[in-house]
Amino acid sequence: MPASMVGQNLICPHCSSEFFATPSKPQEPAAAPSPLSKGKQQQPRLPQKLPFFKSNRKKMLEQRLGELVTDGELDQRDHQELTSLTTHLGLDVSELSELRKSKFLKEFDPVRQRIESTLMMSDEDEAALFPIQKKYGVTATLTGDNDLFRAIYRMEAKGELPQPVQTKLMLKARETAYFCVHTTWHQTRVRTRGYSGASVSIPTGIKGVRFRFGGYTPMRCEELIPLATGLLVVTSSRIIFNGDARSSSVPLGKIVDGHVFADSLKVQKDTGKPDYFFMRAAEARYILALIGLLRET
Repeated sequence: MPASMVGQNLICPHCSSEFFATPSKPQEPAAAPSPLSKGKQQQPRLPQKLPFFKSNRKKMLEQRLGELVTDGELDQRDHQELTSLTTHLGLDVSELSELRKSKFLKEFDPVRQRIESTLMMSDEDEAALFPIQKKYGVTATLTGDNDLFRAIYRMEAKGELPQPVQTKLMLKARETAYFCVHTTWHQTRVRTRGYSGASVSIPTGIKGVRFRFGGYTPMRCEELIPLATGLLVVTSSRIIFNGDARSSSVPLGKIVDGHVFADSLKVQKDTGKPDYFFMRAAEARYILALIGLLRET
């Protein structure tokens, strides 16, 4: 009723009962939900009729997952709720696992790209992995070249040498092997590929005598030629290639430069032609980091 009628005797228009109008009690504001109770007490409101298309039901599950991970953690209670919701939506539990996995990979992708572009995994990259795993309740196992990436960082940032490896090669006294990889040794060679130019022959009117103008020039180019296939070993004092047809040994002090390609390592020496060893980019990057550290020590 209007506030002007408060404090008067009134008659109810519905039941004709007389009553005294008193001011209503002010309602207490509802307490704001605690950030820690996010999603725990608010159950998802499902429509009475679920969407027919599976993609729309997956979107409902994805939306609820996004609400539950805003606190940075998907705990056991959240997992139970998501599992129950998945069943209610007529989806398989494996689809919930795939959804969590895809969300994890999407957030981890910037870190992965940074690791692959630098070919090393820093402490910050490794630390960035844990909160994303906790957020989506997954356990990620990094395989492939992850061990090489971590070793490259420790060598270049912390000056830590890797553990020695065993090799069948006969090494010198106090010489230690640190890395070995199967590869193919290549060097550049100049090859002739046809000729270029033009030549014109003009008769002189004298039998058997003609004038010739112009000429041909051989076309030469450099090509990478495989020399041998074998084992490349990096030791504390040199790099050794033990091949099936040829072998080579280069002291670390004679190596002046190196370059990493997508499929090979280029080693530039102070004399002679550069050597190319075909391998993965991560292995080539590891060898250059190892040579740099060994030369400093």
